[in-house]
Amino acid sequence: MNENFLTAYKLKISTLSPVHVGCGEDYEPTNYVIDDGMLYAFSPALLMATLKPEQRDELSRALGIRNPISAVQRFFFANKEAAKAIASHHVPVISAAEQFYARRVGQVANLEQDGQAVINKLEIARTAYNPVNGLPLLPGSSLKGAMRTAVLEAWRGGRTFPLPFHFKAKEANSKAKEMEETILRGSFKTDPLRLLKVGDAMFRPGSYKAINTKGEEIQIERQARSILFQANRKKRPHPDPSKNDKDMANLLECVPASQPWAFTGEIVIEQKANQGKEKETPNRQIGVQFLAQVCNAFYGEQFQKELSILENNKYVSSTWASRAKKRLAADGLWGKLIAEDKGFLLRVGRHSGAESITIDAPRRIRINKGPGKKPDYAEETTKLWLAANHPDARSDMHPFGWVFVQLDPA
Repeated sequence: MNENFLTAYKLKISTLSPVHVGCGEDYEPTNYVIDDGMLYAFSPALLMATLKPEQRDELSRALGIRNPISAVQRFFFANKEAAKAIASHHVPVISAAEQFYARRVGQVANLEQDGQAVINKLEIARTAYNPVNGLPLLPGSSLKGAMRTAVLEAWRGGRTFPLPFHFKAKEANSKAKEMEETILRGSFKTDPLRLLKVGDAMFRPGSYKAINTKGEEIQIERQARSILFQANRKKRPHPDPSKNDKDMANLLECVPASQPWAFTGEIVIEQKANQGKEKETPNRQIGVQFLAQVCNAFYGEQFQKELSILENNKYVSSTWASRAKKRLAADGLWGKLIAEDKGFLLRVGRHSGAESITIDAPRRIRINKGPGKKPDYAEETTKLWLAANHPDARSDMHPFGWVFVQLDPA
């Protein structure tokens, strides 16, 4: 066999739940406006070029006051029609998020002791996107990182790599590196995951076929983005709602749930070189069948555990949970692909949960107790981050990051 032989597979990725992969960029309240159920993203410089002289004068006066940020926010909101006309793209926004924005844009939240104004923070984290067309993408590094976790758990073989009871982040990182090298029997050039090449998966615009409640076949347009709330909820909430944590009202951009074949990508598997001819080569071979099996074993278990918690607390709708179970059942669309090692569950992006991004060797998850208090460490998290349509939602929420990956020969 040729030592450089490559085998490629197409990836068809569907979203089971909302997905947000951070890209280090935010929608700032000075480069977007929200109106009539849409966020319109625009370039302030481009908008400036379209303003009338009297509007430019108004903006200059706003910039000259003591707290210019809130005044500038109010200016752009007042001139939203001009901003909408030159918007680079728009994103659907749930009604509660639009109301949240309208109440806060250009407003001062409170004053510090020294009299400084605290501006309402309206930054919205943007999900990773293709700079060419602005549409979302799933970075290959995020996909491969998730696959790597499943491979490590499979090859761990039940071995334990405990951390000391008290440890520092630097020590934990060092121990994690040693653990990976032990499990993989190598590092860098001898790392078996080096044989796995995963490209960025691009959003696939267009429509897909579906069956409505009347049994009729219809076409539904894929939705690339949505603005949702991120809600922090306890796994074991207190019976008295007043004793649960206060809600955190933060917004972020997501690729919506239940988008079939939303992304397309490619995975390439390289055949490792003969050990006799190449010393710096992995001593294990990664195969696509093995990859599908370990991802389903690891993420399948994680999904079932989380779904149980979500259903017990009535955090998710019964409709969404029922559809997820139906797809993953042995006779379901995804279940059949899983049985043939032609598809697998994966979890990517922000708020995936510590259990889904670490192996059980055993886990030592940091549990923050609040300002001035020492953190605890546990084998599982005490809270979940969920995508919500309202900041104080207690139902009809979704977990973050769940996708299904279908494998097809390239």
